[in-house]
Amino acid sequence: MAKMKEHELLAIVEQARDDAVKNQGKFVSDSEEFLQYYLGHPLGNEVEGQSSVISTDCSQVVDSDMTSLARMFLGPQEVMEFTPQIGSEADVIEAEQKTKYINYLIRGQQDSFRIIHGWLKDALIQKISVLKYEYYEEEKVKVKEFDNLSDDELILLTEDLKNLEDEFEIVGRDRDETGNYIKIELKRTEKGVRYSKIPLENFVVSRNATCKDDAEIVGDITLISKGDLIGMGYDEELVKRLPSKEHSVKDSNLSAVRFHSEGGEDISEDVKHWASEEVEVSDLYILVDYDGDGLVERRRVILAGNEILENEQLDHVPYALLSADLMPDSLIGRSLVEITKKTQDIKTAMYRQILDNMYRVNSARVVVNDMDTNIDDLLVNRPNGIVRTNNPTPANAVAMLQTPYIGDKALQVVQYVDSVRQQDTGGIIANQGLDSDQLHNETATRFKGVERAATAKVEHIARVFAETGFKELYEGMAWLVSHYHKNKVEIIYQGEQMMIDPRFWKYDHSIRSNVGLAASTDEALTSNLGNILTALLSFKEQGMTLVDEKKIFNTMDKIIKSMGMHSSQEFVNDPEKPEQVLMAENEQLKMMVAQLQQQVQSNPIAEAEMIRAQAKLSEAENRQQIEAAKMLQNQDQFEQQLEYDYTKLEVDAATDIIGKGVSG
Repeated sequence: MAKMKEHELLAIVEQARDDAVKNQGKFVSDSEEFLQYYLGHPLGNEVEGQSSVISTDCSQVVDSDMTSLARMFLGPQEVMEFTPQIGSEADVIEAEQKTKYINYLIRGQQDSFRIIHGWLKDALIQKISVLKYEYYEEEKVKVKEFDNLSDDELILLTEDLKNLEDEFEIVGRDRDETGNYIKIELKRTEKGVRYSKIPLENFVVSRNATCKDDAEIVGDITLISKGDLIGMGYDEELVKRLPSKEHSVKDSNLSAVRFHSEGGEDISEDVKHWASEEVEVSDLYILVDYDGDGLVERRRVILAGNEILENEQLDHVPYALLSADLMPDSLIGRSLVEITKKTQDIKTAMYRQILDNMYRVNSARVVVNDMDTNIDDLLVNRPNGIVRTNNPTPANAVAMLQTPYIGDKALQVVQYVDSVRQQDTGGIIANQGLDSDQLHNETATRFKGVERAATAKVEHIARVFAETGFKELYEGMAWLVSHYHKNKVEIIYQGEQMMIDPRFWKYDHSIRSNVGLAASTDEALTSNLGNILTALLSFKEQGMTLVDEKKIFNTMDKIIKSMGMHSSQEFVNDPEKPEQVLMAENEQLKMMVAQLQQQVQSNPIAEAEMIRAQAKLSEAENRQQIEAAKMLQNQDQFEQQLEYDYTKLEVDAATDIIGKGVSG
């Protein structure tokens, strides 16, 4: 069977995109409604002259859970870690490198807090929240100007420019009595991995998918300026003829709801230039038999208008997805707002009725006998005003029309509704009981039980997030760097300098979560680790072989990180790092020498001990120098072995690795 033609692929991709969840059913309208409920927008059933208050249950539930989730996922501890599979030394080292490097990439991205915070919060508001990770190569242009330069400074600047890796072009220069002026345009191709949050209205996924890997199509639709498309390497003439966003069909009001307080979505074009025009670009990952072999494969297809910008096979879907409440056999789950909105509707109606009742109680109507009473006096409302009547019994002429007050009874119902909400979402309120006795007789023991149950619900959401979206993010980032990194990288992670080469990662590691259900809270973890440390120190004092210095260091490392510190290296020495241990040993010997010198002054016999201590100090300093030399030698041996491996790889594969091996 022949390979599929481009117009055939285009038709299949467009049909799958149009049949996606965002274009069918109530998914989009429900998403708009959930966001409106969270923001507390009017329901549309308000009556003029009556209360229009809105209960804020949805935002209370979301915001209360966000504090715990932000502490878990945005704190200093490592949320996820790669674990060895076969237990060999190389396997263990690679797992540690992956854990540190992927955490470094995720935490080190400039806007990481805002992106992950938004990803978590959107998952509580909407049925699903989407993060995209990708490898990128983009050309960046930067303009720099220098003025009042002397001739010598101009020569030095010119020499420095020649040593830069960036391409540069002098686009302007001048000279006057104050010195030299020069304007330089620097061009740099930036490469790396990054992640970004995808707005829900831009996300594309096929209906009835159980996970992202079996979905017929997954992707996103983004507005990108034509200038940025050219910077991404696409042909300028092709980009110029692409339709701008004014020809795109708007199928969601989510953006308008999101920016309601700012006047809605801004769709005007402030800059009138073709390079600033935005194009609707679809980045789609579709299952299709493109090569005609009878087997479907995952392909990445990038569309802009009716043009296919890219078409390549890619056996990976680069999206990480979160849902607060997973549904069996479905990719799309439920959100806390979806669960809470019925409670918000009930309480909104009750709040309005309570307030309307209070208005009527405080502004009661009057029953009047107009034959005996001056109506004009009743119509004028002023302090200490009089009402004239001819009836000898004023109560028979004018009387208040009583409205029964229902606030106290209604508040009991509100309290019950809150308890139902707590059962659904885990949000803690003052009274959680369902029967009348417990509503007025809350015990400390029972409140602790309620608190533990509420905490377990939040931890359950955290574990769901960790085992789904965060696991996909960590695995995906590791996949990206191992496939696209072309050089080894040097990083500083938690104060430790590391050299990592992801190109040679070869093990498939599982990922372990350190947050959520079955993971202790920070306080409990610190307390438990403190007990373990006490036991380890006791074992060491007794000379037992159950413990060594590395085990004690590992315990201290976890204690320090559980207390919110980013690195334990600032507080304790790692016994596996000779330079740290030798420094500590030298300080101990110096203290010993100082003490012996004090003893010599009063006891000449101690002079021999001082001489021996000085000899030990000298020996330790020499050993430190030897260890440093060994480390340099080991580094040289490592580089020589790496070069040998490259040469062997060239010979075995009959290829040339540029810059490496024999040819390098």
